[in-house]
Amino acid sequence: MIQHTKITCGEQEPEQDSISGGARAASCGVDIGSKLILGSVVWLDILWSASTRSPLSPELDHRKILDAFEIELGGLFGCTSRVALFLHDIVHLDNWKKTTEAARKLSMAELVKRGAEIETLLRQEIAQLQGSGAIPSRNLTASQVDISSIFARSALTYLHIVISGAHPEMPEIEESVSLTLSAFRSMTDPKLLQSLVWPFCVTGCLAVESQQPIFRELIKKADIATPGGGGCLEAVGIIEQCWEMRRTCYHSCDWAFIMNRRGHSSILF
Repeated sequence: MIQHTKITCGEQEPEQDSISGGARAASCGVDIGSKLILGSVVWLDILWSASTRSPLSPELDHRKILDAFEIELGGLFGCTSRVALFLHDIVHLDNWKKTTEAARKLSMAELVKRGAEIETLLRQEIAQLQGSGAIPSRNLTASQVDISSIFARSALTYLHIVISGAHPEMPEIEESVSLTLSAFRSMTDPKLLQSLVWPFCVTGCLAVESQQPIFRELIKKADIATPGGGGCLEAVGIIEQCWEMRRTCYHSCDWAFIMNRRGHSSILF
């Protein structure tokens, strides 16, 4: 928790007890550096939870922070705030499922209902992001469109995993992976892969055997062996291990399963 966040806008606002409390203040007194810090905290918490399939920080109100401080994550990390919040909602659903399942209170009807609500809105967002070039009305560059679109498509794959399990042969997962692969291959710059470690890892882990050569092609084009490719190299190791385990014994494994088996977790960033 970050304490004593003070925001000024004309008259001084009282000190708040947490980030989410500070987010109730107006944003006009927040400088770019503060927005960068707050945006980083929100994005990295969402990405950590999506990487490890673990709960989000209860001390952060991610949506309120982004809204109140007028933070657009697309300008900081390439992936828009709108897409990041879809990922946030899927992480929340994932952990709601685990909690209720552990308590033997999981309602599959409720799980499917919640998942369908997210999927409908997420597909609408993907449709808006489809196409090439910039989106001037939303102040997105071509690279931000590429990154956001791929994150959104990978989030849809993650959502299907939450609902149905990590089974690459399932039609909805195979379709989602295929569409994400198409988006990867049509990127304006192959080296954008270094900004897409989480989507690359998620999509790779759920690829069927016929899709796997495409990932090796993406790796080669992105030249990730160069300095700065550390996150991608970590993802490649996880993907390859997931493929091997699926071939030999485990038919349902994903990126978080591999991390747990390795005995350490890392943020796919």
